[in-house]
Amino acid sequence: MQRYYYGWFIVGASMLVYMLVIGGTFAAFGLFVQPVSAEFDLSRADMNTGMIFLNFGSAILAPFIGRLLDRVSLKKVMIASAVLVGGSLAALGLSQSLWLSAAIIALPLAAGIMGAGTLTMSVLLARWFVVHRGRAMTLAVIGLSLGSIVVVPVIGLLIEAEGWRTALLIVGAALSVLLLVISLAIRVQPGPGDVESQTASPVPAAAASQELGAPPPAMSLVRMPQFWTIAIGVGLGLAVPQALMITIVPLALESGLSMIQAASLVSVAGVAAIAAKLVLAFFADRLDRILLITALVGLGVLPNAVLLVSESYSLLLISAVIMGVTTATITPIYYALLADRFGIAAFGSVRGLIAPITAVIGAVGIRFIGEVFDRTGDYDVGFGAFIVVDLVAAGLLFATRFTRPVQMVQV
Repeated sequence: MQRYYYGWFIVGASMLVYMLVIGGTFAAFGLFVQPVSAEFDLSRADMNTGMIFLNFGSAILAPFIGRLLDRVSLKKVMIASAVLVGGSLAALGLSQSLWLSAAIIALPLAAGIMGAGTLTMSVLLARWFVVHRGRAMTLAVIGLSLGSIVVVPVIGLLIEAEGWRTALLIVGAALSVLLLVISLAIRVQPGPGDVESQTASPVPAAAASQELGAPPPAMSLVRMPQFWTIAIGVGLGLAVPQALMITIVPLALESGLSMIQAASLVSVAGVAAIAAKLVLAFFADRLDRILLITALVGLGVLPNAVLLVSESYSLLLISAVIMGVTTATITPIYYALLADRFGIAAFGSVRGLIAPITAVIGAVGIRFIGEVFDRTGDYDVGFGAFIVVDLVAAGLLFATRFTRPVQMVQV
């Protein structure tokens, strides 16, 4: 008799991978804005272009990596990606050329992040869970918040003590070693003896009927209306908090706060995110996913409205809390919604196809907020525009209710 379901070990491993990969890259990016821009004499918009290159590289590579995950061993992809992530960060720490740094960010680093974490772990979770899919994905992405709480402050201390270049060398080496250990330790697919427990929790019909098999052609996926309502809606919904999280550290520093105080805002967002995920884990498989993600994206209006009123430390804290809640809860519901609507066999492919869209939208949002600051001296126009963007995103996601899931479409 099965004593425990191995899938829950996958949840724990995914949580750790998300913490390391996202905490050491996306979440920590804001810490490098001032020291790197000072060394290379870059404007705020130019510095934000580093994140744009990362999104651009993800946009190009994601369809290929997503398709690869549906066709080859996930373990091999994870091992190669672990080396790419660490090596890329170390190379950035040694680089003296902006163009070389841009190439490293856009290609090996982007590929490593997706292959080690953002794409691969969501595919793993979709394979291991059906009944508790929403809960598993929600618990796993607590790692995103832990990255802000655990990894970001450590990197902040390293930057203050050793400088940003040495910090990147240390972080790169540590990430490679830890990700390799995790990659070698886990099983990537359920076996005959792995049976997920059944409960009274409602399972979406689209999710319950899916089996592993050959993924449908990519063109059949992109012709579905739900592909576009989800892709654009989630892209807009995630672009806003991503741009705000990059902005909040330099905004705090310009208000006279120290690097550690500014980094604490990211950690506060992480704590709020963990609390929100724990609550969401209870409801994730009990509520209509489309209505839930619509409400969460709409909630993103609030931090922008708060920052329009004032940029005091107390309001920065409030905004960080709301950003933590929205970013943390949108992502797992988005993953579960894709698995429900498109099926497990196509999950990696559709994640890879949507990733370029969300990456491009995210890049536009990041460049936009940087340009707003450079041209006006503050972020108010950007905060007002982001309110409109969140409302449009919520409307698109709600429209997904009027589309048909993949098993009802002839492909």
